Amino acid sequence: MAQETNSNGVADKDPFDALKNIPLSSDGSVYVDFGGQLRLRGESSNHPVFGLAKPEHNDVLLIRSLLSADVHFGPYLRTFVQLGSGLAPSWNGTPPATQFDRFDLMQGYGELTLPSAAGSFMVRAGRQEMSFGSSRLVSVRESPNIRRAFDGVRAAWIASPDTRIDAFLVRPVSLLSGVFDDKSDTSQAFWGVYATSPVPGIPALKADLYYFGLNRDDAKFARGTGNEHRHTVGARLFGKADNFDWDLEGAYQFGRFGTADISAWTVSAELGYTLQDAPFSPRIGLNADVISGDHNLRNGTLGTFNPLFPKLPYFSEANLVGPANLIDIQPNLTLTVVKNVVLNIGWNPLWKEATADAFYGPAITPVASTAGGTGRYMGQQVSTTLTWTPTKHLTFGGTYVNYTPGKRIRQAGGKSGSFAAAWAAISF
Repeated sequence: MAQETNSNGVADKDPFDALKNIPLSSDGSVYVDFGGQLRLRGESSNHPVFGLAKPEHNDVLLIRSLLSADVHFGPYLRTFVQLGSGLAPSWNGTPPATQFDRFDLMQGYGELTLPSAAGSFMVRAGRQEMSFGSSRLVSVRESPNIRRAFDGVRAAWIASPDTRIDAFLVRPVSLLSGVFDDKSDTSQAFWGVYATSPVPGIPALKADLYYFGLNRDDAKFARGTGNEHRHTVGARLFGKADNFDWDLEGAYQFGRFGTADISAWTVSAELGYTLQDAPFSPRIGLNADVISGDHNLRNGTLGTFNPLFPKLPYFSEANLVGPANLIDIQPNLTLTVVKNVVLNIGWNPLWKEATADAFYGPAITPVASTAGGTGRYMGQQVSTTLTWTPTKHLTFGGTYVNYTPGKRIRQAGGKSGSFAAAWAAISF
């Protein structure tokens, strides 16, 4: 990131530079970088998940604290340790595992990098965060107090910042509320290969190709509970040319769920056009998803798409719905109000892809009493988000979301509701 300058054009000294490149050996080849974050986030929710989740009302302060040490042993070997906590002192009832963890190892791994003429080879082992591509299927889960991590091994061949192939074999971390008690989730295994590269001959276009495998015990879908053995193959095309930007992705899933076969799919698009010379540099955007559901809960094929480990929240900070059995569109407008202040406004109607299947909540589990019925329309939400980044270390933001259920969700007990949040974070 470029250095910030003052009004005289002179580079400002970063107050956190003293925490970087601290020598641990006489020649400086062994050194440590310290990092961290303190984030305060206030939330007020009214009838979450269309009133189908508890508690019905919740006003809470969330506190995330992170501290890390990145020790480099020469140019090829490093270890990274990150400790942290997530507190929710005013939660109405018992906070979920993603919001409350007294103190634990968030990340801790060793990494070896071996250079070659064609690039470099990296292998990393231990507890680590992972995010691939658009983060639709594998993400760190930023908004909750506790980010997502995995225990296992990851290797990569890196030819350039835009060209690499990653392979991994991991288990997701199971979150517990005590001190140093988080552990690997032995009921799940996750593995895969992810490749990304510019498309030869088309400078503005980049492509991702990937395969993911997942074993999960006691998986829950509208048709019941069973052991899941699922494979995902997918591709993504993305880029930017002049004022246009695009991100297109499709994936197909197959495997077994109990005694049933799996056949599921998704297609997603994010398109935008920016009026660079207009006031506030407006970007006119359109997001759309079609994510398969289960059209027959009693036949031999499960059609519900499993989004694996998606970014949450997915459609708005209200975390209203999970990306399964879903059709949605989201026209949106982004304005740069002043330098470093960005406003986004979006409207997001939602439909079931399969009427027989359930509505899936943010935990990607079927919401009770929402399977079957007539009509696909589930409801809509309108969201407004404002962010201000005065420096590279400071971030402020706020959002307001209002949502209204459709007839089928009202029949299941759904209600209109709202969500508001404000946050401030200092990172170094």
